[in-house]
Amino acid sequence: MTLLSPAEQVWKPCDLRGTFPDWVSPALFRDIGSAIGTMLTRDARVVVSGDYRLSTNELKAALTDGLAQTGMTVLDAGQGPTPLAYFTAKHLKADAVLIVTASHNPPAHNGLKLMLGSAPTTPEQLQEIRRLTQMRAFRWGTGSVEKIDLRSLYMKAMLKRWRGLQGSGRRRVVIDAGNGTWSELAPVIFTDLGFEAMCLSCTVDGRFPDRSPDCARAGNLLRLSAAVRERPGAIGIAWDGDGDRAAFVDENGTYVPPDEIAILIARSALSAIETETSANRKVVVDVKFSDSVRRAVIEACGDPLLERTGHAFMRGRMVKEDALLGLDACGHYFFRELHGGDDGLFSSLFLLDQVQRSGGQLCALRRALPKTFTTPELRIPISLVSFNQAKDALHKTFPEASAVEVDGLRLTIPDGLVLVRESGTEAVVSLRFEGFYKEGFDRIQERILSALPSTTEWLRQELELPAAV
Repeated sequence: MTLLSPAEQVWKPCDLRGTFPDWVSPALFRDIGSAIGTMLTRDARVVVSGDYRLSTNELKAALTDGLAQTGMTVLDAGQGPTPLAYFTAKHLKADAVLIVTASHNPPAHNGLKLMLGSAPTTPEQLQEIRRLTQMRAFRWGTGSVEKIDLRSLYMKAMLKRWRGLQGSGRRRVVIDAGNGTWSELAPVIFTDLGFEAMCLSCTVDGRFPDRSPDCARAGNLLRLSAAVRERPGAIGIAWDGDGDRAAFVDENGTYVPPDEIAILIARSALSAIETETSANRKVVVDVKFSDSVRRAVIEACGDPLLERTGHAFMRGRMVKEDALLGLDACGHYFFRELHGGDDGLFSSLFLLDQVQRSGGQLCALRRALPKTFTTPELRIPISLVSFNQAKDALHKTFPEASAVEVDGLRLTIPDGLVLVRESGTEAVVSLRFEGFYKEGFDRIQERILSALPSTTEWLRQELELPAAV
């Protein structure tokens, strides 16, 4: 397996991620800003924002300098949730939006999310940015920097959109901002909508002292689960470091897997459509999901479109297809209403609205879902097995499977599904499998343990299985 240098590893398929300052540095971000400014037209306006990581301000200032040196008009939106940056760029009709963030990655990391125009950056565009950055082939000019703040406008838009949640009593929520970007805005919005909101980790701190910025793992939400159990009737909500992902805990304090949230959101969104045209019923579905999500979309008269994992790929497909909805297995939920975008606060309110309309509880909605037998995403360190090794081994182990290679390898057999893929943001191989019934799940599990002997001990620990005799 070829090991990449930090300078190479920082460039992901559609964004940048790495540790500060060895992988991502002010010098690199200044050159990236100049490269992007060189690609855009001279009269372009660029929104620049960032999260609250300790390195963000320094990287953001360097990025802004690089843009201004090529003649760009930079609209500095300060620091805040990534969805606020998207809202700002859309409202101001900006030509690009650049967000300094490492999203759910550990505190020592930072990175860059970007959109050039109305669609996410493509791998080809990112390669051109990389080429210009490495060659330092920049256009020079005199730009400008203007401070902007659309927080109040965003808050008004959210309160207007979800005013239907008001006036139905004091519903309880526990919101866990994880010291991230929703720490300040979310408590105000929930209170103004009439919720009785208990706040956890709602103090901005770029060190993320209370929990990991990754909200997609149940183990990171134990404190939230405990708080929910102490508040009868409450629903728990958590966001990742930059606020575009959402995770949920039901009234029993139980973590709700993204598969179940995706099914509930899909059913609600599709049931609200009055027309029966297929163009209005397209739902982009992350290939990492269990097949229960695809089947649920079909049962709700939707048209599921399997797509490669990753924010840029999901949102790009949303825009291309003018899809109603996009469902991501890590907690991103995309809406046509948001011009194909995702917003952790919006998706939280969408689910709460659905619960309220049902007249019941989230745990009751969950009980009505079909029974599934599936693993969470298993992130195997590449030191144990490479993607190609895992892919080849699973191909040989399941010769009867129907194979799809949208993103990695998805194998469908009579017993269920197996998915293996290479992570675009971490040094891991992502594995997930599902049985259509309990016996099928058990058979798939044993075949996988035999197929990947270098990972057997690790997998047994992750799956909480007894040690092999």
